[in-house]
Amino acid sequence: MTDARSVPPLDAGAETPGAAALPAAFARLADIGHSPGDGVMRLTASATDGAARRALAAWMEGAGARMAHDGIGNQFACFDWAGAGAPWVLAGSHLDAQPNGGRFDGVLGVVAAGCAALTLAAERAAGRLAPRANLAVVNWTNEEGARFQPSLIGSTVFAGALPLAAGLACRDRNGVSLGEALRTIGYGSPAGVVPPHPRAYVELHVEQGRRLEATAGSIGAVEGTWAARKMQVSWEGRAAHTGPTPMAERRDALLAAARAIAGFEDAVARSWPELHRSAARLEVEPNSPNVVVRRATVWFELRHPDRARLIAAGDAVREVFEQAASATGTRLEIASDATRAAASMDAGLVARVEATARACGLLPLRMASVAGHDAVALQNAGIPSALVLVASTGGIAHHPDEFTAPADMQAGLAVLTALLRGLITDAAGPGRA
Repeated sequence: MTDARSVPPLDAGAETPGAAALPAAFARLADIGHSPGDGVMRLTASATDGAARRALAAWMEGAGARMAHDGIGNQFACFDWAGAGAPWVLAGSHLDAQPNGGRFDGVLGVVAAGCAALTLAAERAAGRLAPRANLAVVNWTNEEGARFQPSLIGSTVFAGALPLAAGLACRDRNGVSLGEALRTIGYGSPAGVVPPHPRAYVELHVEQGRRLEATAGSIGAVEGTWAARKMQVSWEGRAAHTGPTPMAERRDALLAAARAIAGFEDAVARSWPELHRSAARLEVEPNSPNVVVRRATVWFELRHPDRARLIAAGDAVREVFEQAASATGTRLEIASDATRAAASMDAGLVARVEATARACGLLPLRMASVAGHDAVALQNAGIPSALVLVASTGGIAHHPDEFTAPADMQAGLAVLTALLRGLITDAAGPGRA
């Protein structure tokens, strides 16, 4: 392995094929499904997701890539530079977005990986680069978990931690399975030869926080991520007319959910104030103003680096949910209660990110990521992964006002390109510090 400290100096503002292509390539993909003021609507396996996938494929095929996708719809732009049998390096992120979300989340990582590939392809064509590993730019399916739950489905299936059949069986609120939705956009079955588990995966992402913005010229080198506990909880009551039905006879599922949401907030804020918590999605049935709610479903979430705290807090709020059911005469149903482990990113790759940022004239900041990313799914499955962050203006995320300055985008691309250059030319792979 090349010592990360020996990375040759780079100019983060130097013009390369990738740097020149970044603004237009980003705009092309980020604007699919985007309405000014309303944000992006590009849910997994929707028409706009299909359009973004086609745009990515056309762009990468024009750059000489061989396109392939696997059974869960993960999309790979493959550059077979080192030949059959050589190891692989993957770089990318996701193209799906939250409802009315921002233009930068996920898309920047995919576009930057594509732009890095353009620069490396030009270097190889000029005889200045001799790859010992192949490179693939990847777009992971359903990172956000907005249409289909859980999040990170595509990367988790690729990593082997979720069976393909289970991933394809996930259904949206209308009962459409992920498998069915993928078929509607032309990704219903595998196509081409996809890369095997890589020697390394690198993901560039916007920070979705404020720390990097406060330190000019900085790049985030993520050394670990927070754990998360996510629960889908329902209360089953009985539908009834909201007018004549006596109050004592009502079994109001929405009232149970309201009590549970308030109790959840109070319990966690009182005993575990350091946890990040939310109840961010609510569905009611039959959802009529004249019918007592028969069924209410809430999605709860807790995040913290310490899994033990998530277990304690989650167990406590389950008692709150039981109390809400008892007080309203409803039946509690916990459809899912899953904890995603915190990830410690590959130490050798973290060191390489730091060294490469310094070589680019940037300040590396070791940090944790509260949000989950596809890099977490791969790292937790034993695939050495690096997560590189660039500044988010105001820390705004999952909102139409999400923004990362062009200079920060170019700085992230410079670091990503240098990282990939080293990883595909090293004989021994990334190693561990």
